[in-house]
Amino acid sequence: MTVELDDRLRELFADERLDVRAPPDAADEIMAGARRRRRTRTAVAASFSLTVLVAGGVAVSGIGRLVSEPASPSRSTVVETVTVSVAPSRPTEPGSYGGMALGMTRQDLGGVNTVLYPVRMDTCDYYSTGAVQGEAVVVSPRHGVVRVTLPALSVTPSGVGVGSSTDEVLTRYPTAVWRQHDLLTVPMPGTPAWQYVLPLDAAGKVTSVRMESIDHDCDLGDK
Repeated sequence: MTVELDDRLRELFADERLDVRAPPDAADEIMAGARRRRRTRTAVAASFSLTVLVAGGVAVSGIGRLVSEPASPSRSTVVETVTVSVAPSRPTEPGSYGGMALGMTRQDLGGVNTVLYPVRMDTCDYYSTGAVQGEAVVVSPRHGVVRVTLPALSVTPSGVGVGSSTDEVLTRYPTAVWRQHDLLTVPMPGTPAWQYVLPLDAAGKVTSVRMESIDHDCDLGDK
């Protein structure tokens, strides 16, 4: 069986009908194809080399910048806080109390609610009130009311009253002036010009609070 198969194969290979003949220019085509493949490989290799060189140059340039260019200093934001001190406004002190104001005439006093009790009538008129004994209110024929004494439980708009210490007076009224060792006066703005008169006891406490016109022609006494 094997011998017959071998013989049969030989007959087939010997059959000229099975021969494959190359065309006359087959060798030229093969050589041309080989040259094209070599050119393609060369171009690809050159392109790859150029890409590597460019990438390397960029990398080196970047490294150069990193080394040669110092980092710019960071900018810090400085916030300045400005504190503005505003002096507290002082209370308004009008030089009046209980409807009575310095400079009022005798006729003006007739319209106030405070009851006045005559103490003595001289060149000026002196009155007491229901809340303050003695010469609490003094009226000048020329200048009108020149003294108004506050009741013992009343205080000035700045908080000074009977019983206030010398330190309290000087704190609330820095312009206070020593007239005697036991008497302080505080000049105040307004028309007419006036002042607080603050007698002190032996302990340096205020014994009364009086508003008095600076210009007057009455005997107001030392205290």
